[in-house]
Amino acid sequence: MGEEELYRHLLRSGPASAEELAAALHQPHAEVARRTEALAALQLVALTAGAPERWVAAAPEVAVERLMECRQRELNRARGGLARLMDEYRSGHRPGAVAGPVEVVEGAERCGRRYAETVANTARELLVLSRPPFVIHGGVSLDVLGTLDRNVRCRSIYDRRALDQPHSVADITSYQAAGEQVRVLDELPLKLLISDRTTALLPGGDDRPGEWFVVSGSTLVEGLVSLFELLWERSVPLVPVHAETDVTEAGLPASDIQLLGLLFAGLTDAAIARQLSTSVRTVQRRLTRLMERAGVGNRAQLAWHAARGGWLTH
Repeated sequence: MGEEELYRHLLRSGPASAEELAAALHQPHAEVARRTEALAALQLVALTAGAPERWVAAAPEVAVERLMECRQRELNRARGGLARLMDEYRSGHRPGAVAGPVEVVEGAERCGRRYAETVANTARELLVLSRPPFVIHGGVSLDVLGTLDRNVRCRSIYDRRALDQPHSVADITSYQAAGEQVRVLDELPLKLLISDRTTALLPGGDDRPGEWFVVSGSTLVEGLVSLFELLWERSVPLVPVHAETDVTEAGLPASDIQLLGLLFAGLTDAAIARQLSTSVRTVQRRLTRLMERAGVGNRAQLAWHAARGGWLTH
């Protein structure tokens, strides 16, 4: 059980004591207490006055603002820490040399090939942080679908700007249909590929295409895995929409679920229209229809209703 599940339960069911939460979520009391305290530290839940004390969830629009502020601080810390590590590494190593657990790969084509080879050689799990500019260029083949066909578990977090790229949502949808789990974050601190939790690839400063680091030391890779898991927990699921699904369990057309997923991932109306090959006016008309269906007056309230009603649960 994570903090998100507990928060969503409070949104759906209303105020509840720690004992009631433990019973409803089938979790030990100590675990529920730890999770609620973590949410309280973020001001996402609070105790009601009087006896018995009950936990109550903050309104979603307030919670989203607080989470965005918290995530931005965490991302800034991660970015600053990574920059310092890279500066320290460069000061003591010659580019192109292999020294200890870190290898420097130079040249845009070599970097692209090494990335593609790492994906192809993965046996069990891929963890990916993806943001533009992208490392794979002409002449280098990246067989993501072939990797997924080998039952390799793949979890990817996309920077919101990646979804602004032409046809990116169509590509991601095909990966999801093959088994990729996808989430979106407003801003990623870096690009990263982790293969089988043993090898990690990440670019040099400024996402330069001609310099990448290949990390194989267990402690370093474990730290990068922890960073990925932190970002995964704080990112927004991009709901997969399968062509054969006309209506979801929530009673909504699959196309509307895809629209909501893109909206909650942070895309503008214009970006959503480009990805769905439609007009901005059509996007706005469909969102208005969804707000009318939910009986709400704005998009923040629509987000709250969608979360409470489980529209984006999959």
